[in-house]
Amino acid sequence: MKRSNKKRLIVIILVIAGVILGIHLHNEKKHADQEAEMDWRRIDFIVSDFWLDVKYASTDPNDAEFFPTEDTYRMMERWKAVTELYPEAGYPDEVVEREDWLEVSRIFLGTAFHEIQEDMIEDTGALPEGERIPESSLEDYIIHRSLYSLGPVWNVNTKSDNYLKVH
Repeated sequence: MKRSNKKRLIVIILVIAGVILGIHLHNEKKHADQEAEMDWRRIDFIVSDFWLDVKYASTDPNDAEFFPTEDTYRMMERWKAVTELYPEAGYPDEVVEREDWLEVSRIFLGTAFHEIQEDMIEDTGALPEGERIPESSLEDYIIHRSLYSLGPVWNVNTKSDNYLKVH
């Protein structure tokens, strides 16, 4: 092979390697940006759902500091009260005490509140046969303490909406 052909081949190989490296670095950056965006969304979710104040110490989501509010403590009290009656609600005393809100959120999201709600309804006989409330009602109640969390009651057989009257 002639010397000039070798040089061309080396240049072509270097250009191809450079393009591949550039694409790889671009994809890594894009992936890192997507992960950071997901981290920020997770923090926003935690702050919103757990009624926390937050201090952003830097542009790194891992540096966010959470501060519980009175609403946070009231929410935790509701969760703890449900856990006293239904231990499967899994109120994490130690985790809340050390204010590890990322872990509290993970535990809360992993709790099958809809199943606990069904148990509550069966235990109390609060709804007439064949009527249901939305699956997220107990979870919404713990988060928001809203009577509207109990939501509309509907008859499974007729699918007609009736609103639960709370006295």
